[in-house]
Amino acid sequence: MIPPEHTAKFLQALPHLTPKDMFDRIGKCGYIGQEAARRSVCLMAYRHILRLKRLFIDQIDRAKLPPKDNLLLIGPTGSGKTFLIELLFQKILELPTVIIDITSFSETGYVGQDVPAILTRLINEAQLRGQPEAANIGIVCIDEFDKISSGKNNAVFAGAGTTKDVSGLGVQRELLKMMEAADVDVPMELSHSSYSERVTLNTGNIPFIACGAFSGFKSVIKEDEEHIGFGRDALAREEGASIAVTLTQEEVERTVNFQAYGVMPELIGRFTRIIPFHALSRDDLKDILRKNVLTAYKAELDLAGIKLKITPTVLDHIVDLAIKRETGARGVKSALLQHLEDACFEAYSNGKEKQTITLGKKKGEIHWKLS
Repeated sequence: MIPPEHTAKFLQALPHLTPKDMFDRIGKCGYIGQEAARRSVCLMAYRHILRLKRLFIDQIDRAKLPPKDNLLLIGPTGSGKTFLIELLFQKILELPTVIIDITSFSETGYVGQDVPAILTRLINEAQLRGQPEAANIGIVCIDEFDKISSGKNNAVFAGAGTTKDVSGLGVQRELLKMMEAADVDVPMELSHSSYSERVTLNTGNIPFIACGAFSGFKSVIKEDEEHIGFGRDALAREEGASIAVTLTQEEVERTVNFQAYGVMPELIGRFTRIIPFHALSRDDLKDILRKNVLTAYKAELDLAGIKLKITPTVLDHIVDLAIKRETGARGVKSALLQHLEDACFEAYSNGKEKQTITLGKKKGEIHWKLS
């Protein structure tokens, strides 16, 4: 167990940031869009730190304070869910934070990492940052959370019939206890050895933030509606073919929808707040392309003496490709790289010290020129 006075010392060194301070800093770090979701996550982060200071510094009785918050972030791929967690908790607040892919975990006794090893990673992260005293107040981000839905899930989406995972229900059961407030026997090493050193870590002050795209969630919601014949098939195809679907607050607040998807109601009940992320708009994607992606590529090329020039029509074309692929911010980077590859290959290979890559558009096609 970590001595309370050590945790108090760590908390005293944290800068005092209001929710608005956090919101603004996230924007300065290059995060674009999702204003409502950003506000919700910033408020949760502020309340988390405030609660910890009252517990460990002010010595207020735990029973007089609300329990920790767990969040579920749900929205299309590439909409900025895990990026938001990285920026806020790792970079801005500098709390020990682990982002794990839950699909690599399985029920204890089966092939795959045991669920308690999630906390092993948190302890290791705290030690690597030189903050072992903060392991019991760090952040666990569970990515691909929707992929642990059970075989009851009837979601239909492009490329697959379900998100069935044979180990999903067992993982859900093991997460139940951990996400509440429990003493967990945590191995100190990421191995399957039963002889490895173990420590007891209480999860009462460790928020769990789950992220998932929940592809096909809309079709699950509408499954009980009356659609017969061609109308029902058309609905399945329409919902299944779309990835960048925006869910409403009302849709994500109904536990029965998640149960139909294959997630235990008890597990959904562990989340204090379910926050929907919307599909990024054309303007958001264009801002991400100009301010984030292009800036990074230009900086890399500048170091090699290569200037990059891109016409406005090319930028619009790249955004159109990203929207068509429905992969959000990731799609913008992929679409740009697709058109830069040949030019960069030639520029890096010809040995010239000063060069300029120009991307333009003629007759609906993207062309590059090296000068």
